Amino acid sequence: MSQGVVTYQVREEALARPEEVRLGSSSPSFLRPLLGRAHRRRSLLASGVNWERILFIEVDGEVAGYLQFYLGGEGPHRLGHEDLRAEFGAASAAWRWALYRLVQWRFRRFDAYLYRIIIDERFRARGHGRQLLERWLALLAEQGVRRADLEVWGNNPRAEALYAALGFQVKRRRRLPLRASWLRDRKLTHMIKRW
Repeated sequence: MSQGVVTYQVREEALARPEEVRLGSSSPSFLRPLLGRAHRRRSLLASGVNWERILFIEVDGEVAGYLQFYLGGEGPHRLGHEDLRAEFGAASAAWRWALYRLVQWRFRRFDAYLYRIIIDERFRARGHGRQLLERWLALLAEQGVRRADLEVWGNNPRAEALYAALGFQVKRRRRLPLRASWLRDRKLTHMIKRW
């Protein structure tokens, strides 16, 4: 690994660099039916980034990746009904809000949940994903968390192997009953780590 590798959190929104704002306001593709395409989701979520739930990794001064998570019921974004109403109008916001709250409830039921981890392609296969995950697990341990959950798509065996190497065990494998262009895969593996 490079000597210039640092994991960190943005402490104040005003100090966030444009790249950190762009990455911090990103979201998985399964939210596309509710919040629109990637650029629309980023625009919508940018004003409500929860910086306490995002870790970044920087290599020689360049942001190389990030990790978003839920802890104690709070995730990486604070989206309100008013935000949806302003973006989509009253009628459309009503059903979007109800479904968004359902999605959020699903993740908030875990003590800690890895929402997403992304390493820029230029920095992959150098151990940066592992370093970011190790920092996240250390942060959880510092806060007294005893269990972390994550889910990995079936088309990502390298990620599953990395999680297993860090002590995560398979809790359940399942196949989602629906097909959609915004789903990466229909196979999903739930993994947990206890300490």
